[in-house]
Amino acid sequence: MTEELSGVTIVIFIATGVLTMLLLFIFAKRQIMRFALRSRRGPHIAIGHDAKKSLKREIQRRIEVIPRIQYEPQLISDSRYIMEPGSQVPPHYYRLKAVDDVKALESEITKYDNCLKRHASENLRAYLLTTLAAPLNGSGQRMIHQFCDFYEHARHDPTEFTDEEYQAYSRLHLKLMDAARLLKSYPSSRKSSPSRTPIKKNVETKRNILEPKMRPPEDQILTGSRPNTLTVMALDNTETTV
Repeated sequence: MTEELSGVTIVIFIATGVLTMLLLFIFAKRQIMRFALRSRRGPHIAIGHDAKKSLKREIQRRIEVIPRIQYEPQLISDSRYIMEPGSQVPPHYYRLKAVDDVKALESEITKYDNCLKRHASENLRAYLLTTLAAPLNGSGQRMIHQFCDFYEHARHDPTEFTDEEYQAYSRLHLKLMDAARLLKSYPSSRKSSPSRTPIKKNVETKRNILEPKMRPPEDQILTGSRPNTLTVMALDNTETTV
């Protein structure tokens, strides 16, 4: 009788231990899943669950594009929302006007060629130096730098952007607007892609143009002397001395 009780007791202890370990495992797993769901930023269920593979791929593609989307809205659509009639101009009004003036300049630049549109993350200084290089003819680089300095002050600098600074900024803005209107007469001012393949010139035509000039005179051929200079005709009808 004692031996039977001792065997049953051992089985009960083993079963109790196994049940306790199982309960602890389930509890630990639930706690780990709970903390994981709290810490993750995504949804609890996978996006596109039970959907087609093509639909899942399209949803994931659109989600990955979201961080790269940037948009600069029009800040002052109606001045009545910013400043009531007869009231004093708020200190941030000129900052908003300065940012909106840049959008007006960009719209004037892209008026004749939509390929010149600037992305929201593109540097404004480099963009203006590239697009307005032809009408300004290199003399307006200082003007562009001053304009961009005022723009960065209005948009990022915590110091006050006063009416006097905005007036100076506005004068530069009007000059750049005049330069942007001249882009239609400068077809060479379009942006060129680095990956664009250069146009191949007619090698045979160039060779035929160069051959008559590269031949030395007959008297030099007979005497065996070499000419000191050799005149070569280039494609732009200019002469180069080699």
